[in-house]
Amino acid sequence: MKSILKLTLSTIILFSLISCEKKTEASQLNGTWELRHVAGIQVAGVNPDFKAGNGNTYKFEGETFEKYSDGKKVDSGTFVLAPEQDVPVNNTKANYSITFNKGEKQLANLSGKTLVLFNGIIAADGTESTFEKQ
Repeated sequence: MKSILKLTLSTIILFSLISCEKKTEASQLNGTWELRHVAGIQVAGVNPDFKAGNGNTYKFEGETFEKYSDGKKVDSGTFVLAPEQDVPVNNTKANYSITFNKGEKQLANLSGKTLVLFNGIIAADGTESTFEKQ
């Protein structure tokens, strides 16, 4: 009887720890992230840097997101944040993937108040968008 009780308690503690870890990862993403820089597919003479208040944002809350372009909502739905094993992309590494609306998966680097979303690789006409947490 004691071994069953110990096994049950161990299982509950293990699931609690796993559950807390997932909430912590997703909670790092919660909030509004505004675009600050885009690398790749550059147009000559166009500044790749974006000033504060540019209206190009992602808003994450729980398991939902909203995407804004020039202040207008262009997409919304659900997302899943999953850890990755430092996948090399361009000159950096992705430490997460974000799957939007049950299918569109993007590699990401999430570190403190900086979120980098990778859309392919720059050498193959991809982009690397850097966002700052507001």
